[in-house]
Amino acid sequence: MVTTSEPVVAGGDEAPGPSYEPMSVRTPALIVLGLAVVILLGGVVAGALTSGTAPTFHLSHVTLADGTVVAVSPATQRFKAIEANGEPPADILGNLGVLTASRVTGVVNSDQDAAQFDRTVDLSSSLAQDQVSEAYRRLLQASGWNVIYQGPAPQGVAGATELLAKRGSGDGFYWEIGVVVSPTDPSGSTPYTIELFETPDGN
Repeated sequence: MVTTSEPVVAGGDEAPGPSYEPMSVRTPALIVLGLAVVILLGGVVAGALTSGTAPTFHLSHVTLADGTVVAVSPATQRFKAIEANGEPPADILGNLGVLTASRVTGVVNSDQDAAQFDRTVDLSSSLAQDQVSEAYRRLLQASGWNVIYQGPAPQGVAGATELLAKRGSGDGFYWEIGVVVSPTDPSGSTPYTIELFETPDGN
């Protein structure tokens, strides 16, 4: 007589095997899709925060070699008249300051919306010519601009000095600033101009 260890179920049916449910192929796909959505939304939010946040000009003053303390302010308000079509970029204008006591006397639109940005603000200060030049050199260097020239102005009023500085922007271009300071006039006022322009070759 042969015996078997297999269980016998009433009715002659075989015992059912262990039950299991195969993993759906949809589960990994949904996980991947969820991760992609999270990454995409994170990028959108980060981009919005970056584009919507302008640097804040942080200097309140500069100290000259002769000990004179010169108050400086963000250029955003004084340069409002030359802004157009999102230019100058926020990371350029937000890193630019002006002498607080200066008075705006005019603006010049050289590009006329037909070329790369090139506009000028005319100002006047009660500081002496050399003090205005030194104050802007210190202001620009402290704000991350690279001063590339300081000396006699090649054009303009006789005896004028010029300061040139450049800075890269998130828009993919370099921007330059030119500060031309005329000699102090007999009334004690020093006229000067600040020209801000996008370099044509982007470097």
